This record gives sequence, C-alpha cells and structure tokens, in this order.
Amino acid sequence: MERPPFDAGLLCSIASGKMAIRIISVMVYFTSGPRTRAKACHWSRPDALEEQRGLVGMPPLWRRIPHNYRVPPRGADYKVYNVKLNSTEQEDNFYRIKNDFIDYWRKPSFKYNTIGHAMVPPAQTTWFEERLDELGLAKDIYIDDVYKYLLAREETSMDISRSDNTFSFNDYYRYSQILDYIKTLEATYENSTNINLSVIEAGTTAEGRPLVYIKLTNQTPMMNKRIIIIEAGINPRQWITIPSSLNIIHRLIDSNNTRFLNDFEWIFIPVLNPDGYEYTHTNLRLWTKSRSASSNLGAICPGVNINRNFNIDWLNSDSSSSPCSHLYGGIESFSEVESRLIQSLLEEYGNRTSAYISLQNNGGFISYPWQYERAASGLFAQHHILGMKMIEAMVDNYELDIASVAYGDRASGTSTDYMRYNGVLYTFNIDVVPRGQEGVVVPREEIQIIADDVWRAVSVLAENLL
Repeated sequence: MERPPFDAGLLCSIASGKMAIRIISVMVYFTSGPRTRAKACHWSRPDALEEQRGLVGMPPLWRRIPHNYRVPPRGADYKVYNVKLNSTEQEDNFYRIKNDFIDYWRKPSFKYNTIGHAMVPPAQTTWFEERLDELGLAKDIYIDDVYKYLLAREETSMDISRSDNTFSFNDYYRYSQILDYIKTLEATYENSTNINLSVIEAGTTAEGRPLVYIKLTNQTPMMNKRIIIIEAGINPRQWITIPSSLNIIHRLIDSNNTRFLNDFEWIFIPVLNPDGYEYTHTNLRLWTKSRSASSNLGAICPGVNINRNFNIDWLNSDSSSSPCSHLYGGIESFSEVESRLIQSLLEEYGNRTSAYISLQNNGGFISYPWQYERAASGLFAQHHILGMKMIEAMVDNYELDIASVAYGDRASGTSTDYMRYNGVLYTFNIDVVPRGQEGVVVPREEIQIIADDVWRAVSVLAENLL
C-alpha cells in the first residue's frame, strides 16, 4: 500500500529563528531532500508563510496551533467524509489502510451498517480519495469545511462558562469549575452521617493542573467494599463524557440509590486528561492527546493519546509511534501521569475492583474486551449477558459487541483492555451517541438526555453485581 504523503508544511509553518536548525534535523529523518524542503520553508519570512496559509489578519490563536492539528480558517480546509462499507471483504481491506493522520470521529462498520466519519487533513485528501477509489467506495463529503462547522457550534455555546456558582447538567464547564464543584461536594458531605465523599489529588499534569479522583460510598460499616471505577475524559475532545460521569455521582447521592453505596465504593476520574481538556476549550476543539513534551518532538508535536498508552499490546494496532499523530502511544507505555493514575488505582484497589467503565463518545456502542485483538476475553458470556441488560435499560438504541468488532478494528494500549487483562472482572466502554449522530460535538440540549441514559446502564450494572 502506498505510504501517505508527509506534510512538511507542519514543520515549515512553525519553524522560525533558533527552531529552524532543529527542524532541519527532523527533515533529514523524514525526507531525502532536506535542503530543497528547507528552502521552501522561507525561514526568514514567517509573514510569507502566514499569507500562504491564509492566516494574515487571523487571531493569534491560529498562529499558535501547529498546522497539522489546527483546522485552517481559510484555504486548505479539513473535510469529513462519510464512509459506508458494503461487505466484509471491503471492511477488511479498508482497515488495512494505515494513515496516522486520518482522524475517525466514528469508524465505519459493515456488521452494524454504521457510516463512519473520517476527518482528513488537506495534505492527505488526494491520498485518501485514491484509497476510496481503489476500494470502490464513494467519495461522499459529510462536512466540507470543519472550521465553519465548529464555528457554527461555537456560536451556540458561547455561554458555556457560567459566571455564577450554580452547576447544571445542561452545560459544559472548564476544568477549574469542575474542581470547584467536586470540592464543594466534598465540603458539603464532610460531616455527613450517611454520605462519605472525598476528593483525592493523585498527581500533577504536565501543565501543572491537579489530577484528581473521587471516592464515594456511605457510612454503612463494611470491610473492603467492592469497587466500581468510572473513567471519563480520557479523550479530551469528548466533552459529553464528563457531565455524564458527574451525573452518576449526583444520582448515587440521591437517597433512592443508597443500596449502591451500601455495597460498593465508587471511584470516579471525572477528567482523566485535564490539560488536553483545557486545550480543547482554549485552542483546538478536536485535540485528542495530553499536553506533555514526552518525545524528542515534544516542543513541536506535544502530547500522547492516553487511551493508547497502557501496557497491553502497546503500539501494535491503531496506534502510532509518530509524535505528530493523534494516535501517538508515547515513548513507552505509562509514559503519562494520566495513565499512571489508572495503574496506581489498579495496584491499590485491583483485588476489590468488580467493574471498570470508560465513558467515550465514538458512537452508540457498549463494548467489552478485547480491543487489541479480534477475540473475546475469557468472560465473554458474562460480559455479553450483563451488557445486554445494560443496553435494554437505555432509551436510545445501542449495540453490544466485542470492542475490536464494535469499532471495526483492533486498538492497542486501551484502559479497559489493561484493566481486564490485570484481573478486573467486568470492563466496559460505554460509547455514547448524540441523536444528531455527529459524534464529536454534542449539543448542550442533549447533555442531560445522554447523561441519564448512561446512568441507566451503570445502575443496571451495579444492580447485577449486588
């Protein structure tokens, strides 16, 4: 299969001054003609580059974001393609295509007749369309200009940062507001004779933010209660997962659900990737990684995809060794403080943990291991029976399957595979879907609807583990 073209514009667009020497050395690795490419970069004229990119007169925000990761405001626009697979053979051939820079908002599936959404950067458009032609697939453009698509949604979400102290499950919040909310909960129940809620700071992110988790149970005396762990925000652009996790806390505190606190201790990581989450608010809405400088290209292409950083078949499938890819798995497994938090929870509570749930937003599935290979774990029947009960309780239509089948392809280094491989009885991905089927950007008016559906699934899981 032909290799996708390398976008030298990524390096050119951010190289200037002292950085130029470093960039040239990088080009030696990627291309046999660094001098030719270096001349094309016009090191002495960054203004010419901005004119070429269509950035003259644009806010400084767009100049700060590496070209390969921003959605260009003019000119070479990112597009999203509909991908519909018509046979098992076509599906197999499609997933043999490897390109670290094609970003699937949702992967296509022939089995479930799921139309995939593939965001393609301008430098890869010709390559991607040629691959579609080879496979006999239609070149059906779903979103012609991702920049305009996001702007249209930003216009309806300008008031998401509330100035008052109330907290609503019909809004999205910045990380500092989420921290304030959960600390308020902790203070509220500090002297409670019933609810036992504590916020634990487990470390500090690359950008200096506290990485926290919440422990929730009640005062019912019971030694070594079984544990259910809920993880959200592992992919920072999937904002909907965060209010969904906080809504579960709200529901558990409700007096009608005390039985779930009698028998279980709940651990919530409401935002596993705080730096990435903040970056999706301030810079790039579609960012997928952390913000660490863990590779030699960290200053140019920072961050690691946390859900490719776990020590389970690391870096083998649907994962990249390129720091500039949204699927970058890191310089080694557990290179990131965020994934190490999950590792430490397993080490401390693994023998008591009955279930681990990862909340995601890839499109209408509840799935279970394995994701790193096309096979089920040894507890296939138990997972499938319980998963069926979970989706039957949900209002919207969800599918249930092995993760590698549900997503259409294998993926290495995921949190749920890691936890199951290391002995956690039940591990599930709950991949929510907005009713508009658009996946990544979920309208505020759907937050409560989706959060309540997630609660129905989680409550059924807990009920069946009692």
